[in-house]
Amino acid sequence: MNQQSSQQELIDIGRKAIEGAEFAEAIEIFSGVVVESPDSCISWFYLGVCYLETGQPDLAGEALDRAIAADPNYADAHYLRGTVMGATGNIDRAAEFYKRALEIDPTHYKAEEFLIRTEALIESRKHYREAMRLIYSPEREDDWYNHAVRELLNSVAIFTDSPAKSEFKGLAKFALESGTRVRVEASASVNGSFWISAVKQGERAIERNWWTEAIAGYQQALDLSPDYAFIHHLLGSCYFAADDSANGMRAWQHVIDLEPDYDFCTFPVLAY
Repeated sequence: MNQQSSQQELIDIGRKAIEGAEFAEAIEIFSGVVVESPDSCISWFYLGVCYLETGQPDLAGEALDRAIAADPNYADAHYLRGTVMGATGNIDRAAEFYKRALEIDPTHYKAEEFLIRTEALIESRKHYREAMRLIYSPEREDDWYNHAVRELLNSVAIFTDSPAKSEFKGLAKFALESGTRVRVEASASVNGSFWISAVKQGERAIERNWWTEAIAGYQQALDLSPDYAFIHHLLGSCYFAADDSANGMRAWQHVIDLEPDYDFCTFPVLAY
């Protein structure tokens, strides 16, 4: 048996070991192959697979770099290198590797899928970072609050696990405590006494920090008339205060859907 056929046999054995999740065995096999054939792209690639599967991203990255150096047009190596980059938090570089994999093989559906996810994550991060700049800047810009709210909502809308979710409670608390009091008139089309009673229940409960009762009041008001942006605003603020960020974000998104230019840095009070 010549050296080439012997090497291929080892590669086949190593591949079967990977399929059986015998990664330690596979690492031993492919490590031996690359010692004898340091330009064996496929062996470096499979080493990268093994190291990634066994929680060793640094070694996986080194192996995949060697695979790409041996064959710059091996799309799977670029794709997996992107996965390693993403796993270590370097999402910008991950996107670059996914793009390169697609340039080599436009039908590489996994690279395309992960590129879409990664670009969404990058966009979400951009909105989150802008919100953090607005919130924590030592010299706050005009209308920083409303811009920050919208940046946070955009971040979460793009990537549901965005850390932006943790910032809403503080913003809601700021508006409840420091927002400009604005008197709001009820529309003549509202079922007057019941709607007013529900809104006032919410207002009285907020004064006492009774968030469950406030939520119940504002939800009842919305059941009677769902198109008041300021009620969605107050409802969302109460949800955030009650540590229910999912419903809080939904309520605040309704505000923007109803009134795109709504001022979140207010504390609306019903005039009646």
